[in-house]
Amino acid sequence: MSKIGVTGAAASAYGLIEEELITSVWTVIVSTQAELLMFAVAMVAYFVLFKLRTSFNLKLQTKKIKAFEPDYKEQRSPINATLKSNARSGRNTPGPPKSPTPDIATQITMIRSCAAEKNLAGAFSVFEQMEQNGIDLNCIMYNTVLDACVMCKDLKAAETWMTRMKNAGMTDVVSFNTLIKAHLQNGSFDKVQVLMEMMTNEGLKPNQVTFNELINAVASKGGDGRRKQMWGIVDEMKVAQVKPNQVTISILLKGLNSYSSQTDITKTMDLIKTMGEPMDEVLLSSVVEACVRIGKLDLLEAQLQHFQDGGPVTINGAHTYGSLIKAYGHAKDLTSVWRCWKQMRSKHIKPTSITMGCMVEAIVNNGDSEGAYDLIHQMQDDEQCCDVLNSIIYCSVLKGFTREKKIDRVWAVYEEMKDRKAEMSSVTYNTLIDACARCGRMEHLPTILEDMKTHGTKPNVITLSTMLKGHCQNGDVQSGFKILEQIRLDPQLKPDEIMYNSLLDGCAQNNLVEEGLRLLEEMQAEHVYPSNFTLSVLVKLMSRARRLEQAFCLVDELSKKHKFRPNVYVYSGLVQACIFNQQLPRGVSVLERMVNEGIAPEGRTYAILLRASMSKGLFAQAAGLLRGALGLPDALPFLQQPIAVCPSLDYALVNEVLGGLADRGHSKDLAVPLLHKIRHNAPKVRIDAATQRKVMSPCVGSDGSGTRQAW
Repeated sequence: MSKIGVTGAAASAYGLIEEELITSVWTVIVSTQAELLMFAVAMVAYFVLFKLRTSFNLKLQTKKIKAFEPDYKEQRSPINATLKSNARSGRNTPGPPKSPTPDIATQITMIRSCAAEKNLAGAFSVFEQMEQNGIDLNCIMYNTVLDACVMCKDLKAAETWMTRMKNAGMTDVVSFNTLIKAHLQNGSFDKVQVLMEMMTNEGLKPNQVTFNELINAVASKGGDGRRKQMWGIVDEMKVAQVKPNQVTISILLKGLNSYSSQTDITKTMDLIKTMGEPMDEVLLSSVVEACVRIGKLDLLEAQLQHFQDGGPVTINGAHTYGSLIKAYGHAKDLTSVWRCWKQMRSKHIKPTSITMGCMVEAIVNNGDSEGAYDLIHQMQDDEQCCDVLNSIIYCSVLKGFTREKKIDRVWAVYEEMKDRKAEMSSVTYNTLIDACARCGRMEHLPTILEDMKTHGTKPNVITLSTMLKGHCQNGDVQSGFKILEQIRLDPQLKPDEIMYNSLLDGCAQNNLVEEGLRLLEEMQAEHVYPSNFTLSVLVKLMSRARRLEQAFCLVDELSKKHKFRPNVYVYSGLVQACIFNQQLPRGVSVLERMVNEGIAPEGRTYAILLRASMSKGLFAQAAGLLRGALGLPDALPFLQQPIAVCPSLDYALVNEVLGGLADRGHSKDLAVPLLHKIRHNAPKVRIDAATQRKVMSPCVGSDGSGTRQAW
């Protein structure tokens, strides 16, 4: 074999080895967030290997070398961002110095240290020293100084430095991204637009970082105008053929809540499918948390099903499991809740207090308070996990037993907390007092107050408000008034709306009209303004006192005075007040007023009017009301609009009305046509077999053949 052949084979073999070494070392450079010394060593090793590579490869010695070639998912620092932009744009960027020395990496590190210390002059000094030493400067070094200007919040210096970079031909995508981010933080959107145009003129294309910075800045401002602008940026991404990544989706998800439009929600969820990278556990956690925050159960269930049916997402964090458990809890899927918990435990992942809290709350909210309490006992016996239990987790179980009216179990949990010396906060005591109030067991109150005193926990406004509410619910309004006076004597406490509403409700239950009206005046005098809940209580107070006209006057006067619009609960209260005072026509007029004001009636409103109409013998009116509630043709004239439809109408009520019409001899003229329209226009409404037989029995042929009328 010739010498040349041997040399070629050696070079080829070495090329394979050194190619892997360069890639490995450079991966260390771009991903490391370790100590500065390790960074410097990695940089030196890279330059040494690069020099060896060019000595073995003749093509690399005779060709202009791109400074860097790997294309990374995200620009995490000015260094790897420069590499990415240069590789994409093909800009002629100076390569590594001919005689690499450790001083380059060290001095770049020094620039960053100066920036961290807000010493911009020191950063400039280090760069000038590099320049004087004859070091071949590249985009990395210039971008490091630019980043220092931004970190020191000196925009003027950053703009001046950017001009110097342009003159030296050292600008790249990272340079523009750095300056764009600085201007966005300063709220200078006009300057950002100028920079975007300048970037395009220089032949540079915005990348994911550019668009993510823009979307994040716009999303954080909020408002309808900003949302439109945000989606405009997303459209620009599509035009530029830049796929959204996990950062993009996370930014958009943070902006979603229960007030978000269906369009924004749908667009965001659809965008997940177009990502240029697979979903990881962090994004999965963000998706399910956003669905819970939005409050749309169908959307949450769809996303959870997509997660189960889609590709596997490796989950190694307790936080992600906590998000999934919380989501499945909201979806009422207790089986999946336990599946997530068991999967996490099988991986020997220790739950955090938050994860444990999500698990206990999910079990409690699905009606298994005893199961949640058993889980707490299991964690107590686990040496590795017993430290995650806290008073908040215990409070979730206390609330569960309270909802189930199991005051004895509440007290047992409390005694266990004391035995285990669990931290007793004001939240714990307030939860206990609330349990006593809801269960009608206020005799436990003195013991709780004594324990609070022993532990040095002073009652706050919530404590006193809960006590007041408990006394009023148990018919002891006078004790409630005494607590109100006690609060007024304490300069650090001030009665809030909840307290006044609780007292007003107590007055309504005990028919104390004058006391209630006087309390309303005191409430407004102390600048505690009434809300829709206050109006609902006042309507109940006036209704029970047979003062229907005064109820309407209070609703109109207070809503106009304090500039708010009565809600569906206030109007439902007025409808009930009308029926209670034998004024059905006025109740129907309240329903018409609701619809005209764009307020969708609730099922309770329709139920009150339907039953009252049936009892008064107004069968045609009842049929018209039911048609309006179900969105059927031939409803009452004012109900012939979409806002009048009630999706939550109880199907049992529909069956009740149909059966009632048939019982009163109105099968052929009212019940049968109504049943026909329900089957054709509202097929989801369940009509039981007994009701159908009752409605259709008069329609059986007189010949006894059992032939029914054709539909």
